[in-house]
Amino acid sequence: GYKGLILDLRSNPGGLLQATVDVADEFLNSGTIIDEVDANGGKKSWSAKSGGLATKIPIVILQDNGSASGSEVLASALRDNGRAQIVGVRSFGKGTVNQLQTLKNCGDPAGCGALYLSVGRWLTPKGDQIEGLGVKPDIELPMTYDEYLDQGDIQMFKAIDLLHGK
Repeated sequence: GYKGLILDLRSNPGGLLQATVDVADEFLNSGTIIDEVDANGGKKSWSAKSGGLATKIPIVILQDNGSASGSEVLASALRDNGRAQIVGVRSFGKGTVNQLQTLKNCGDPAGCGALYLSVGRWLTPKGDQIEGLGVKPDIELPMTYDEYLDQGDIQMFKAIDLLHGK
């Protein structure tokens, strides 16, 4: 009897890429989840496999400017593959691939520290860069704290209305 699913990714800072890919895969039977492009232009793609648990239920995603990294990957994967609409405001824009590089040979037995180096960027299935730009919602609906207090969660209400229309 469910009409749809609302994924509330507001203020979600993301997580590990493989976990995000695994979640997206439950909602997709096919299609690209994310592309990674390195500094030399090399490209690696993650694609959905058939057999996800929720590939037919309509989805609306809520996001805000605190939605970053893995939540941006998930939102764009579902939207670009025609599985979801996004409501809210543009996301944070954290779409780099980082590697930890240990600093060595400094003469200190305790170690020299480490650096996180950005070694690639994520692109949405439609080829849009996430880093520095974020993911633009399908329905732009900002919400202030005062609006929330006076009117309730207008973004959630919009998501519910969209699902009722399906």
